[in-house]
Amino acid sequence: MIQATIEALLRKKIGLDGSTIGSRQIARAIETRRWACGLPDQQTYLQQLQTSAQELEALIETVVVLETWFFRDRKPFGFLSRYVISEWLPNPNYPILRVLSIPCSTGEEPYSIAMTLLDAGLTPNQFRVDAIDISKEALHKARRALYSRNSFRGNQLQQQKRYFKQTADGYELCPLVRNTVNFKHGNILDPLGLAQSNYDIIFCRNLLIYLDKSSRFRAIQLLDRLLMPKGLLFVGSAETGVITTNRFVSVRYPFAFAYQKVKDLRQPQTRDSPQGRRRNWETSSSLPSHKSPVTLIHSLYPIQGQNQDQEQDQEYQTRSSSPSALVNRQSKGIKQSCLQRELEKGQESLLEKARRLANQGSLEEAVTLCQTYLSQNLTSAEAYVLLGEVHQALDNDEQAEQCFQKAVYLKPNSYEALFHLALLQENRGDLAKATVIRQRIQRLQNLKS
Repeated sequence: MIQATIEALLRKKIGLDGSTIGSRQIARAIETRRWACGLPDQQTYLQQLQTSAQELEALIETVVVLETWFFRDRKPFGFLSRYVISEWLPNPNYPILRVLSIPCSTGEEPYSIAMTLLDAGLTPNQFRVDAIDISKEALHKARRALYSRNSFRGNQLQQQKRYFKQTADGYELCPLVRNTVNFKHGNILDPLGLAQSNYDIIFCRNLLIYLDKSSRFRAIQLLDRLLMPKGLLFVGSAETGVITTNRFVSVRYPFAFAYQKVKDLRQPQTRDSPQGRRRNWETSSSLPSHKSPVTLIHSLYPIQGQNQDQEQDQEYQTRSSSPSALVNRQSKGIKQSCLQRELEKGQESLLEKARRLANQGSLEEAVTLCQTYLSQNLTSAEAYVLLGEVHQALDNDEQAEQCFQKAVYLKPNSYEALFHLALLQENRGDLAKATVIRQRIQRLQNLKS
């Protein structure tokens, strides 16, 4: 009951849909803050939250998801470069290209935008990147612009050599890029606290999926207000289903997940209308464009290429279809869940330590701890996701893929694992399999909403 009240406070303040990160993670954050405050119980902590804006802000810092890295999901940045070269540079509406990154987390995304624009031929005085986040701690790290190996995943050596200097403490971003980004504290549900400028381009990726329905609607309204007519909006791969307003039309560029704002609602822009036609930057690929999806009522199907997992799923469904099997499974599941909770009490700190080491760049040590944790928690999808991310940071794509596949088998609706699998297939050049996974993610999002 107390946790539900605290979740309601978070929903009111930042629009958080608690189910997106899980009640256990929220409970962990509450306990972390309660101990930090030296309070004896949750009731006393709730009273502290209700009377202290500073403590509510501290809890938000503990809850928010800061997972990011440079050039995350490469395709949006590739499309941004093509758009600037083919569309904006030849016919700039204004002398300065204005870009917003919200949320900006620890800075990897806005700095990636700035590097993309510099590589596209813009000079620092031709663009401005505003970066906004609700986490003051994340903004402090972003302004410092000092990163560990975990912020560099995949093939990013070119940008590392050009824009970063390796120091004893990590990789330091050069002033040329740092000076093009303006960081600011803000909440997307508090429009008065945000920049009042109109932007040519907005990156708002992987925020909408964490918001409840009403907060998501308010956020999209604000993005609409901040974006110039014909401006571009980039969202996360699982968020295409929530852009249902007729104010935006999907851009035909595979895996960019970009929308263009309609200039005049009385003449809606479509790809077939003169107003909606793209030029050089619109690909002629035969891949399907990312339109707002229709509602699907058929069941989800597994990821292609996982024959072994498919056979195990089918066998499980056959053996578990009878009423007696259901009763036995429920009884056995209760016992197993109690045992699992007891195990997790002792092992939880091990997984958190692995995550901390990974964030600090101690990747090999993180792998060892993850494997130790999994030896005693064989069904932990969360641990497999973390181990997969660490392997990915080490460029061990094959091991990473195996971990993400195990996570999906254990937890079929694991968005993180599915996202990583899609990215691995795209980086491998297998767009057909990547499309299947993206469609599965999209259907999961539709069912949830």
